[in-house]
Amino acid sequence: MCPECHTRLEEWDHARGGDHHAYVTDTLRCPGCELIEQERDHVPSDRSGYGVKIQLLPRAQYDERP
Repeated sequence: MCPECHTRLEEWDHARGGDHHAYVTDTLRCPGCELIEQERDHVPSDRSGYGVKIQLLPRAQYDERP
């Protein structure tokens, strides 16, 4: 199984019962991923940014933080 797309090679191989057109691509935009990417632009690219993780928190949980 491919670690990226999670398909199996035999699904694509006609000789193994698959079909070269077994899957089609579809595009979507995730607002959460978009927000994370925007925040990533503010993380320094030097050593001071090493290990910085960006997470999404529900608004209510964020507002309750000390």
